[in-house]
Amino acid sequence: MNCAICQAPALPLDGACVFCHSPIGADEDSDELLDYLAEKIPIAKVKRNRGRITDLTIETRGRSCRAYFNKKEALELVPPVHLTAWVDLLLTRLSDAAAVDPDLRRAYFRSGWALR
Repeated sequence: MNCAICQAPALPLDGACVFCHSPIGADEDSDELLDYLAEKIPIAKVKRNRGRITDLTIETRGRSCRAYFNKKEALELVPPVHLTAWVDLLLTRLSDAAAVDPDLRRAYFRSGWALR
């Protein structure tokens, strides 16, 4: 399931899409999240195993956010918070970095994400 407005994987935060803030249901869908973020964020560094993204790291202004699959195939997040809170933190950091990086700003706006 994807957000009807920005087409991001459905991750609700207080009843709204964490990416664009449009109203969304309560169902969470994180299956395609790493692929989606890697496609939309030009500064994302990814590691793949047989075509599947297994590790995604995004560094902005000296801080990093990382999502990876551990040996048990469970998604681990750094910093270790709930998935929706991690995405919100990532988008806040990207929004701040987009203020000084025109390429990142362009990618951010094309994605349809709300600025933080």
